[in-house]
Amino acid sequence: FNHTFEGGSSGINAEYGAATRANLKRIFGDNRITTEYLGTVVEEMSLQGYRNHTLSLNAGAPMTSAEKELEEVSRNEAMMRSQMEGNSSTLPGLSLPVTQELQSSLEKFKKGFINYVQVKLDTADSSSTSPPSRLYKEELKLWDCSNITAEEFPSKIPDDEPRYHLFNFNHTFEGEQMWSVVFIYSCPGYNVPVKQRMMYSSTKASFLEGLVQMGIVIAAKREVSEGEEVKENDVFDMVHPAKHVSRQNFVKPKAPSKGGRRLIR
Repeated sequence: FNHTFEGGSSGINAEYGAATRANLKRIFGDNRITTEYLGTVVEEMSLQGYRNHTLSLNAGAPMTSAEKELEEVSRNEAMMRSQMEGNSSTLPGLSLPVTQELQSSLEKFKKGFINYVQVKLDTADSSSTSPPSRLYKEELKLWDCSNITAEEFPSKIPDDEPRYHLFNFNHTFEGEQMWSVVFIYSCPGYNVPVKQRMMYSSTKASFLEGLVQMGIVIAAKREVSEGEEVKENDVFDMVHPAKHVSRQNFVKPKAPSKGGRRLIR
């Protein structure tokens, strides 16, 4: 049902048009009308005008770039969660599959044969034309494993992609030789695509839970953006944070009591 209202018409004509439209709809039968739109120019009375009206009804509300990004993150997170529920895990408590190479390296790390493991979350190329259901491969794989020193650890943090790092930190604390496992999630700022950041953030808790169930005790966890944040002193402070001794606040003496007069000797 289309109603044409020419621009510049008088108020009386507009009122007559509105009243006539209501009566005509009632006579014809409101339940028979599926679409109704108002036209103000002749072009809007054409078939193309009706198509444009239909497209405008189906179009979503206008959004800013930040709102579009948030909507995309929420949509992909929901899709990823539904896919993860159907996957079989290869680590206890882990929803994502891991490669056999990574699982073997984690066992070696646990037994002390190596002291460093770097894990990559394998995702499809952002330029891929695959359908959304195959957007993510959903696989954790080994990227690097070796025996390194604390001085070499910062150089292992990539500056172009996120990674998970496990480092068994060998150090001395209060006269005792100690080994403490540190988990680092490195993400080089917001230059990383939103989907990739979302995948790593959503998988981190599940991956840590799988490590704990494997028997790997995590002494400290931290998220960093560059290697300069994991120098030896920084790692030491993660494992043994400084204890801040609280200073006792000055307490004002109580005022003399207002009882009876006292004898002063």
